Amino acid sequence: MRYQTQSANSQGLLLFEDEETAARRAAIDELHVRTAIYTASPVVDDLLNRLGWPDGNGRLVDPSCGDGMFLARALDALLAARPAGFDPRGQIEGWEIHPAACVDARSRVAVVLASHGWSPARAAMLANDMVHNRDFLTDGPTTPQWDIVAGNPPYLRAANVPDLLRNEYSRHVPDYARADMLHSFLERCSRTVRPAGRIGLVTADRWMVNAGASRLRERLGQRLSLAHVERLSAETAFYRPKQRRAGSPPRVHPVAVVLVSDDGAGQNLSGKPIHPGVDESRYEDMQLLGDFADVRIAPWLGTEGVFVVDAATARSLPPECLVPAVDTDDIQNGKLGTPTRWAIRTYPGEEPAPEVMAHLASRMHLMAKRGRQGKVWMPPESFHTFDLSRESLIVPRIAKTPKAVRVPPGILPINHNLSIVAGGAATLDEVEQALASPIAAEWARDYAQRLEGGYLSLTTTLLRRMPMANVPA
Repeated sequence: MRYQTQSANSQGLLLFEDEETAARRAAIDELHVRTAIYTASPVVDDLLNRLGWPDGNGRLVDPSCGDGMFLARALDALLAARPAGFDPRGQIEGWEIHPAACVDARSRVAVVLASHGWSPARAAMLANDMVHNRDFLTDGPTTPQWDIVAGNPPYLRAANVPDLLRNEYSRHVPDYARADMLHSFLERCSRTVRPAGRIGLVTADRWMVNAGASRLRERLGQRLSLAHVERLSAETAFYRPKQRRAGSPPRVHPVAVVLVSDDGAGQNLSGKPIHPGVDESRYEDMQLLGDFADVRIAPWLGTEGVFVVDAATARSLPPECLVPAVDTDDIQNGKLGTPTRWAIRTYPGEEPAPEVMAHLASRMHLMAKRGRQGKVWMPPESFHTFDLSRESLIVPRIAKTPKAVRVPPGILPINHNLSIVAGGAATLDEVEQALASPIAAEWARDYAQRLEGGYLSLTTTLLRRMPMANVPA
């Protein structure tokens, strides 16, 4: 049975809609709240200029136009270059899934038209023809239609897209472009631009650097070349519609990207990550950290209280089963404090002491689901093969620079922090100095994934590839 619900349209009139329509409207509203981040006009103007707009009789589309800033700036530039009374329909159009945002976009376009001499009524009519209240991912074309695609597509991981819409998109988007709505828009735009056409977008940088987007980059490279990329400031690149909280920058690291459709010639996009603004030649011919040091990730032993215990619990367990353990909260003023927790060390082929088995039986119900695996006396990531007899370094994996802290022998770093043991001719002193050097900090800023507040995500792969200028070969 279908039920009718009462809602108001953009003019405030009461409407009745069936349950299916109401669910879809709610999903679109939810999507809009999560993705409505609009681009400031200076950024728009710069990107349109890089795209060479206006371009003769070329056709431009914004596939997710929001409140119409890209359309308005493109339209103003076009009308300024055309005779009075020029009808821009067929040369500029926008698509927007959210009804209220679509109304805003039409209003903004109508204002531009009126400023170029159209009557308000005629301007409103033209604007309605130019801005479509439709979903580009499900209703948009899949063959070349436009010479220029320009805009700021939504950035939202698939897991956060409302279920109703995510299910719809799965029927229209190839698997390699489903992880994020940005990926889906990039893929669709690549198919709708004509040969020798251009795509200019403001995007999050995730698709350029994340390993999970390598297939997307590779497939885009079959159609497109990268002509320009630059980082933008999140604080100045965007403004927000009224329903979003003002006063704080969006949680995104934006880039301006220009892609060129060259019909199969000269692609320079591949599965390899793209690092905007990085001069890779400056790091050539340097020793890499992974060449002379063992970089490993500290084990995650699961929920604290099971395989990681406090002093009171440790006193009830056999000392030979315990190893002092440290995390980043044990670091104070750049130094490692006295450990306050212990890790229970067990072995796959050997059942531990009765006290340990009793402790695990009483605490295993606390363990996170992803930590329950294998034998009941083994942690989710075992460390029984680790050689703890040597001094090591711990490098916090979330940090502003890759500075390290000394860890004495016999102490285990935990919780996926990065652990380094010197090898070869290098000493731990040299490794520590190299990590604190300006070149290491620059490398991290260039290549690490950016987080919030200036923090970076450091990984074992990143550190192994980090150039160390002051370490002997």
